[in-house]
Amino acid sequence: MPGPAGYQVAEGADQAQFGPDLARSAWPALLAAGIGCLVVGVLLLAWPKATLIVAAVLIGVSLVLAGLERLIHGFTAHDASGGRRVGSVVVGLLAIVVGLYLIRHYHITVAAIAIVVGLFWVIRGITDISLGLFGGPASGRGIAVVVGVLSVAAGLIVLFWPTISLTILVAVIGIWLIIYGVFMMILAFRVRRLGSAGSGPDSLAAA
Repeated sequence: MPGPAGYQVAEGADQAQFGPDLARSAWPALLAAGIGCLVVGVLLLAWPKATLIVAAVLIGVSLVLAGLERLIHGFTAHDASGGRRVGSVVVGLLAIVVGLYLIRHYHITVAAIAIVVGLFWVIRGITDISLGLFGGPASGRGIAVVVGVLSVAAGLIVLFWPTISLTILVAVIGIWLIIYGVFMMILAFRVRRLGSAGSGPDSLAAA
């Protein structure tokens, strides 16, 4: 499931004018995605014996929400390098595809869910770590690395636990979704602050 990063707008006049408009339109979507992931995580933890169908659908929905967040980040993070923004878009599209697959094929086994989700988390985590370390100057690089490490760890847990039960799988995914949802909500308010900072380059950079 994959990391939030802060936003700054470069001092160019075009970006300074473009950034706040995108920020004002993007932050509600980020907040909704964060709340959605948080709610799904809480539901999974509160309903540890959920049926396989319910778990697959909820996990799929959470991945779609996470994918939308990554797409928004990729299209609005003007402080990030081109490679970092492309990476966010690719991870976002992958998350949406995996999420839709789980929603469509809700009858798959626990092992199949673990493999699909685990592989995605590992790929997404490695991408976040790489972009955080080598993606060029941008705010929030440390957060990206931390979230990437947590994502890889969660992915490896579900991948290399061959006898994992549905209850344990749901618990691991629920905990991760709560953490990720909180990160997305924090990011949403940072983006909102950027959008309300005005059109001046100095005030935008301060956000």
